Amino acid sequence: MTVNELARTSGVSAAKVRYYARAGLLPAARDAGNGYRCFGRPALVRLRFIVAARALGFTLRDIARLLHEADAGRSPCPGVRELLDRRLADIAAQRRALASKQARLKALRARWQAAPDGQPDPQRLCPLLDSVPVDVLNGVGDA
Repeated sequence: MTVNELARTSGVSAAKVRYYARAGLLPAARDAGNGYRCFGRPALVRLRFIVAARALGFTLRDIARLLHEADAGRSPCPGVRELLDRRLADIAAQRRALASKQARLKALRARWQAAPDGQPDPQRLCPLLDSVPVDVLNGVGDA
């Protein structure tokens, strides 16, 4: 199969097929006549594996490691489980951080509900933002 044929068969864009091939995840032979990359049926199986792993949030490095296991005749399944457990732990940590951030923002919003609006002047632009404690700023913003 050519890049475009593999892309059509798998439902993945030709650009992604090329990207994964350049990354070394999809080995291809070169057609001697035209220089095009040629992929066999195993590339389709590999590409589906890559797409599924990417959908779960695995990195290209993770996927390369898993493919190396499979290429060596070893099951990549233990590695998949390990990576999935790591992703779940990362997501749980992100959720906790977001919940904490949300609580701080809600507390600010409640405090600001009855605060008067201020007019900008040379000393400050918004009294609400000027009143935010530094420890809150360090835990809320993205900057």
